[in-house]
Amino acid sequence: MSVNPEARTTSLGPLVFSLSANELRRRGAEALAAERSRLSALMDEHGPFTIANFLEPLNSILVAVRDIGAHAGLMFQVHPEAETRKAGRELSEDADRFFNGFRVNEAIYQRVRSLDLAGEGPTTQLGVQKLLREMRRAGVERSAEEREKIVALSNRLDEISNEFSGNIAKADRRVEMAGPDLLRGLPPDYISAHPPGADGMVRISTKYPDLFPVMNYAENSELRRRLLGEFMNVAYPENLAVLLSLLENRRDLVQRLGYPDYARYAVEDKMTERPEVVVDFLDRIVRLLYDPAQRELARFLARKQKDHPEATELEDWDGRLWPPGFYATKIREEEYGIDPRVLRSYLPYTAVRDGLFELCAELFGIRFRPAPSAEVWHPSVEVYDVDRHGAPLGRCYFDFVPRAGKFSHAAQFDVRTGVAGGGLPQGALVCNFLDERTAPAAARMEYPDVVTFFHEFGHLIHHLLAGHGKWLYTSMSFVEWDFIEAPSQLFEEWARDPATLGRFARNPDTGEPIPPEILARLRESQALGRAGFFLRQCALAKISLEVHLRNPAGLDSSALFQEVYERVVGVPYNPEYHPVASFGHLTGYSAIYYTYLWSAVIARDLLTPFGAKGSLTDRATAERYASEVLAPGGSRPAAELVRRFLGRESTFDAFQQWVLAGTPPS
Repeated sequence: MSVNPEARTTSLGPLVFSLSANELRRRGAEALAAERSRLSALMDEHGPFTIANFLEPLNSILVAVRDIGAHAGLMFQVHPEAETRKAGRELSEDADRFFNGFRVNEAIYQRVRSLDLAGEGPTTQLGVQKLLREMRRAGVERSAEEREKIVALSNRLDEISNEFSGNIAKADRRVEMAGPDLLRGLPPDYISAHPPGADGMVRISTKYPDLFPVMNYAENSELRRRLLGEFMNVAYPENLAVLLSLLENRRDLVQRLGYPDYARYAVEDKMTERPEVVVDFLDRIVRLLYDPAQRELARFLARKQKDHPEATELEDWDGRLWPPGFYATKIREEEYGIDPRVLRSYLPYTAVRDGLFELCAELFGIRFRPAPSAEVWHPSVEVYDVDRHGAPLGRCYFDFVPRAGKFSHAAQFDVRTGVAGGGLPQGALVCNFLDERTAPAAARMEYPDVVTFFHEFGHLIHHLLAGHGKWLYTSMSFVEWDFIEAPSQLFEEWARDPATLGRFARNPDTGEPIPPEILARLRESQALGRAGFFLRQCALAKISLEVHLRNPAGLDSSALFQEVYERVVGVPYNPEYHPVASFGHLTGYSAIYYTYLWSAVIARDLLTPFGAKGSLTDRATAERYASEVLAPGGSRPAAELVRRFLGRESTFDAFQQWVLAGTPPS
């Protein structure tokens, strides 16, 4: 059964991604004007106001504007034409301005407050509660003069955030080097994709398909050193001033709203509720992992000393700042028998993708069918219509090839929200796994990229399953952000499971399936570097929180990054690095990067019912997980979703056992 892409087009028109910049501007302006007109007409109606005559049409308007913004925001992040990306950014900011004004509209607020909810179900009641809370937090109860200033600040913050993100996306940093042994240690397909130019120079960018193999495999330490230096300075220096402006305006905004700092504001509506809870949580993980992480680094140094007996320390490009890194790769190869270059040969992109599709069919009854006639923004984009148990579920887009100006990390972007009685949910996975110089059918994936693929796919499945409720404010978009990563982190585990990986990992040149002994050794090796990885995540989480707790006046964000990183991780940080300039999560996630760790603890616990069944592919458990955790979206508090699935409160135990597994003894 095919998904109808025109099921809900909004006043922007159908899903056309190839619009010229001017046409996108024109249609976007008309679309937002139409929704403003609908809202004005709704506000001209006289009471009494009910769910049917006020909340439902209001919800329809909000969903439409959100989808206009999502469409435009996606174009800003992925369109190959710079002028169309600019038009997408402008339209996205226009949609944000609509919401910024809506949230402080006192007349709407009073009408929503007046609604009689006595006979309504818990989902509607929670949706109204979330809407009213968001409006209060936005300043709707402040004076008219203050509301005007708040809206202006909110609009400015959207512009600054987009400037920060845009600088990262358009950054073009690379190294140019020559030498017969420059690429020694790298996989053959990587070497063939990076031939010397006419001048004899090999050019390697900081884009992920170029970067990751070099950091893990390149025997040439100078190549690793120079490429890491370029990567750590993406969007530097231009983004330092942009970040400072972002921090100053955020602090001004929340102080007008009655908060002492932005961190307290950002955490208030999350599961943690208070920054003190976040600090205690992160400190607990630091205490747990600091010593094991130092022992891991000592293990990597010992391996380095086999090659360089005179070495007294790890360098950043050896793996000290790149967990697990070059010498961890050596240990995996020599002690566990895992050569990632050999493993890569069993992970062709198409087989990984199709294996993932087959897994979803088995677990959740979800099927993916190519939609070759669908509109796309670039020829490399793949489109799939999705159904579940034969009923249409939604549509998804895969954009996996890096290109100039494109979003440079990995994420799931909403394309359409999905509401009951309206359009189906649609989402885009925007990643950078595949080299543009290699056809997808011939592309091989790094194993960590496979895990990332599964992670982002977990977000996509969550979006598709949750996109069938009635209200915008109970959709997946309004799940607590410190829970939102849990389903995607749980989904990673299927990429780590030997039984699951063994289904689709095969060498396409020979047809040989991956040997079971490789899968067993891979499983044993996966704990290597885990303590250091999560300790680094603690450092990043503390940086994102700390930078929003401090007064930004005169703040040196690079120095703060170095100070916190060295304190948490316990290794010296090169002051010539400025990764804060490309810390993209400081825009959307702001002070709450800790959500990845908070969610990871929950995700490990959510896996325990599968463990009790002895299989990650137990169909009954998977179906219950889909219906009790994913499909409800934001219609229940996250803690309640977890409690219903587990039959108890979540605990720290499963995460602690997993994160310490395989760490060197004290």
